[in-house]
Amino acid sequence: EQPGAFVRLPLTPQVYAHSQQRGLADLQLQDAKGERVPFAFLTPSAQEVQAQDQWQAATLYRLPPRPAAGGTWAAPVDVVVEGGRITVHQRATTAAPTNTAPTSANASPGWLFDLGERAKDSPAPARLQLQWSGPAEFSASYTLQHSSDLKSWREASGGSVMALASSGVALTQPDVLLPADVQRFVRLVWTSGTGLPQLGGARAATPGARSVVHEAPHAFNVAASEEPAGSHNALSAQDKPRALHFDLGAVLPLLQIDLQMAAGTRVLPVQVQVRERSDAPWQNAAGTVFYRTERGSDVQRSPPLTLRRDVRYVRLLADARTAPPPADSVKLSVRAQLGSLVFAAQGQPPYVLLVGASQPVPGALPLATLVPDLAQERPRLGRATLGTWSEVSEAVAQAKTEAQRALWRPAALWALLVAGVAGLALMVWRLARGGAKPGA
Repeated sequence: EQPGAFVRLPLTPQVYAHSQQRGLADLQLQDAKGERVPFAFLTPSAQEVQAQDQWQAATLYRLPPRPAAGGTWAAPVDVVVEGGRITVHQRATTAAPTNTAPTSANASPGWLFDLGERAKDSPAPARLQLQWSGPAEFSASYTLQHSSDLKSWREASGGSVMALASSGVALTQPDVLLPADVQRFVRLVWTSGTGLPQLGGARAATPGARSVVHEAPHAFNVAASEEPAGSHNALSAQDKPRALHFDLGAVLPLLQIDLQMAAGTRVLPVQVQVRERSDAPWQNAAGTVFYRTERGSDVQRSPPLTLRRDVRYVRLLADARTAPPPADSVKLSVRAQLGSLVFAAQGQPPYVLLVGASQPVPGALPLATLVPDLAQERPRLGRATLGTWSEVSEAVAQAKTEAQRALWRPAALWALLVAGVAGLALMVWRLARGGAKPGA
């Protein structure tokens, strides 16, 4: 698609699905004449995948009681501007300290968060992570507004935070997604909930500096499927109805997963389980809460779950006190950081990628051997994409021959063993006959 002395070929999930060797050790690249073309794997590093969040504590204050209709909501703090510096002072009449449980006397409809001063041109926080001391279980919805001066407020999308104790595992959703242009002060107002959380702190996450992402994550959706019968750690008949099973089609290096649910309001606390093979035991990867809430035209969704590991099968096991939505009404959104090949544009195009050998083959060169100065060469890399897949008839025939040989090999070994035993018995019989005395 784009010429260059070196060409980058992004790999697709089908490459991982066709590969028979771990680490894609069965890949080959050939030109139109069948000559080998040198290539190397270009694996994205962690910093190219996702920024390391920089955390900073946020100061929080209880909001005073909600004002009467048409009234102005008084702020629990005073802001003093001294030159170019803003100082925030808590009012003496503010409600009880943040680390005390709400009572009828100090009940608050929400919280005010001070994200702190931000240097000019510095990135804004992307999310706010709440910290609470209890209760063990709750679900609370909220609306958000933000302001730079506590006077003029702008609306932002709301959401929900929740906690659930399930079989000794805490399933929590503590993140509050902030708008891209969030101002210094954020007002969170509870709209509904049971046993509102007793907040004791909060911290804001700001994307840190990182290098340019050259290989964007691959995003796709997967429909739910039946778990293979007789697989390891299969669920009992009682637990099976509360499970959603997804087959990604290959072992992929995951980054994030999210559950896309049909229209309506849904709250689904789940235990996320993963494995690479159907005969391997399930491993608990995380406990989280996926939700989708509708309030008229306003739709709020839970943030994606970060899941950095190699996975093929994903099972979402819903808490016993809730029921998962029908399997045909959900899809698992997947973001995977797939690798790429870089090859020298030598030989005669078009080029062919071969994958699926039953045995590892000499394939990729070290990246530094193929491209000595990658940093300088990267902006000039050409680009290619994979076309349609087809079977190599010679390889298919060879695979069938090897499979037939594999079927006959045990029989041949048994025949050889029986023949050997028979020959040995014959030799013993002859020796016994030859050593017998005449007339005996």
